[in-house]
Amino acid sequence: MPRDYDAEPAEAPGAGQPIPGRRAKRTRVQNALVAFLGVLAGGFLLGYLIAALVVFPAQDAGADLTRVPDVVGLTAKAAREALADAGLAYAEEAGLHHITAVGTVVAQEPLGGQVAIPGTPVGVTLSLGPQLAPIPDVVGLGHGQAEIALARAGYESKLVWVDAEADVGQVVDTRPAPGTPLQLPGTVQLFVSAGTESVRVPDLVTRSLAEARVTLERLGLRLGTTRQDSASLAAPGTVLRQSPRPGTVVERAARVTVTVAKAPALSEPGDTVRGDG
Repeated sequence: MPRDYDAEPAEAPGAGQPIPGRRAKRTRVQNALVAFLGVLAGGFLLGYLIAALVVFPAQDAGADLTRVPDVVGLTAKAAREALADAGLAYAEEAGLHHITAVGTVVAQEPLGGQVAIPGTPVGVTLSLGPQLAPIPDVVGLGHGQAEIALARAGYESKLVWVDAEADVGQVVDTRPAPGTPLQLPGTVQLFVSAGTESVRVPDLVTRSLAEARVTLERLGLRLGTTRQDSASLAAPGTVLRQSPRPGTVVERAARVTVTVAKAPALSEPGDTVRGDG
């Protein structure tokens, strides 16, 4: 007969599956651990905020720092004294041209209001005063060329038209005079010839129509009606006649009428050219 101890033990019901009581116990332990870590992280963050806001507040890192005074706008002497009173060193940087008076502080580093260790040098930039440059000599140029030359030198132009013997549009003078040092940026007056009140009509015959127009405009006159003559053997566009006649004295801005040569019309195909006899 088989003995009782030889029989294989019967498996307990639900073998190999977690016991409900044990799983619940493990879940409680995990939750407790998560809660502990959360409390620890929150405490660390709170401690950091207290240290940052109370123990070490911004711009107040300790009694060994001093606040930099704002010295922009002061003279060099006043800036040196203000920095010395704050326990900082005065360090003069290369100057720059500025509209303020010579020797006035126009920049500093560190900026006013920042904090620094006592003895820290503060870089101070002083004004060299307004920049000056000589006015270019543009007398004799057309006003358009003169304006370009002045703009390249850093100046603006203001045209003043005057009666003068020079060609219309030509610069006859400047104010200030050429070569005078002037503050940049600045404005230069250009005195430009408007011609004279009475103008002697030039001889335009044999000139091209384009040359005639330019000649008249230089004298303050204008090109009037342009007539054409196809019977002339002159090159097309050549001035054949004019009115008023050359040498006539007229008022400024008067018009001069011209007649120019025109190329003869070509014969149509089929036209017959008749010969003598």
